[in-house]
Amino acid sequence: MSTALTMPAAIGQALRPVLRLLVPVLDVPADAEGRRGSPVVVCRANPAVVRRRATASCAVYVAWDNRRGCRYVGSVCRPGAVGDRLAEHYAHRTAGASRRTSWCLLTVLPQAKGTPLEAVRVAEGWTARLLNPADGSAHPRVDLPQTPATLISVPVRTR
Repeated sequence: MSTALTMPAAIGQALRPVLRLLVPVLDVPADAEGRRGSPVVVCRANPAVVRRRATASCAVYVAWDNRRGCRYVGSVCRPGAVGDRLAEHYAHRTAGASRRTSWCLLTVLPQAKGTPLEAVRVAEGWTARLLNPADGSAHPRVDLPQTPATLISVPVRTR
């Protein structure tokens, strides 16, 4: 049995402006990878399921409740990435129980290999700004002229 889910229409609609903004830094797979060319990985908000489905080491992730409301936006850039981070959220001393019951679905936006950490953090900030999550407020600050695309398109100066 596949753990892949179809993205609910309301979530797809909410993510549309996010995807337009982040597409330069997203890992858009070939059709053969099971995502039908979509950069979004959709799975139940269960750490074991997320570990199997979302294998990128850098990603922005969004937790959704059973009414398709955005609960939380985060980012991670490390091996084991999203599934391990979700387990940490669930183990949180004060908020863990609430998160385990209210976070039903996770959408993961894997970042392209080589995306700088600063661009991943900017992508998280923009995602949070566009989705206005109910939980969490410690998102990276958004500098309006600075998008993830501007960060990766600026040439690196060498002297």
